[in-house]
Amino acid sequence: MTLKTLTSTLSLPVIESAGGLVCNRNHHILLIFKRGKWDMAKGRVEDAKCPEISALREVNEETGLAMDKLTIEGKLVSTWHTTRHQNIKYLKKTHWFLMRYNGDDDQTKPQVEEGIIECRWIHLSDLPAYRQLLPVRIDYVVDFWHQNLAYSPRC
Repeated sequence: MTLKTLTSTLSLPVIESAGGLVCNRNHHILLIFKRGKWDMAKGRVEDAKCPEISALREVNEETGLAMDKLTIEGKLVSTWHTTRHQNIKYLKKTHWFLMRYNGDDDQTKPQVEEGIIECRWIHLSDLPAYRQLLPVRIDYVVDFWHQNLAYSPRC
């Protein structure tokens, strides 16, 4: 019996990205507003052997948070979706990491050239108001964190 995988079933080229669910000392998470949706910072993995470095870099570039205040607490989940680039369809795998920001609701600098118009620190109690504008895959990551890790002392 041949085991079918997602990549073999869809027969699409795969690209990988990495991003972070960023928590701060106030137990707030950071969301970005891009293309009419609330999202989390992420971007293409440039060194396939270390998606963590790509995740940290992308959070820094897309939000303006200081790299020396960001640490990775651990891997959350991975998500998959299809995307198009230059009229080619791809299967995109995103590695999501739980990140600690050693600061408060510090000022951010949205990466406007990437279409990000706002970065916002969100308190856990305010999350329900944002859920309807989260892409399904982001809602899944936030829900995984919320159900399993949001109340731990680490975040």
